[in-house]
Amino acid sequence: MGLRIFSDRAKYIGSVQDVVLEDREGTVVGLVFGKQAGRALTIPYSSIMAIGDVVLVYSKREETGGAVP
Repeated sequence: MGLRIFSDRAKYIGSVQDVVLEDREGTVVGLVFGKQAGRALTIPYSSIMAIGDVVLVYSKREETGGAVP
């Protein structure tokens, strides 16, 4: 809790406010970093690169719809 979250492009995202657990297995499935319009903003566990002094997450990659110039 409270760890700062950064993308792999060094963009500050927020800080860990809560953990999302899967009920049956008790495994971590995501991290909550804020709320917007009454809903929790989460990062899926599969998007996490590393956890240490900070949390590093993969950036969303924009897909191009055409040929590469």
